[in-house]
Amino acid sequence: MNYNFKLLTNTYKTVNYINKILLNYPKKEVVLKNNIERDCYEIVELIFAYNINNTDRIREKNLKDLLIKVSMLDFYMRVSFDKKIISKHQYEVLGRFIIEIRKMIYGVKKRNEENGQVKK
Repeated sequence: MNYNFKLLTNTYKTVNYINKILLNYPKKEVVLKNNIERDCYEIVELIFAYNINNTDRIREKNLKDLLIKVSMLDFYMRVSFDKKIISKHQYEVLGRFIIEIRKMIYGVKKRNEENGQVKK
């Protein structure tokens, strides 16, 4: 199974869902909206960077950066929920999407360690 392709597909679904939600963000939350949008595209960029790079050290850094961006996206969604910008249902759906992406990233990371590509 190609985890990288599945990771990209799930990320695309998540970004698509978030983009639909962002249409309803109030104008006063422009900074939050821009941060969410920027991180969504940076997540996709990091997945492509991971796939393209051949150096193990750089690939490992891409995975770590990817985890940071996904965690920040999770944080922004929590802030959006706390500010009542998104509903509980939307927050739960996004939470499931983010958890699935995070699990896949850790799976790729673990697979790389088992294959001896990354040295601790």
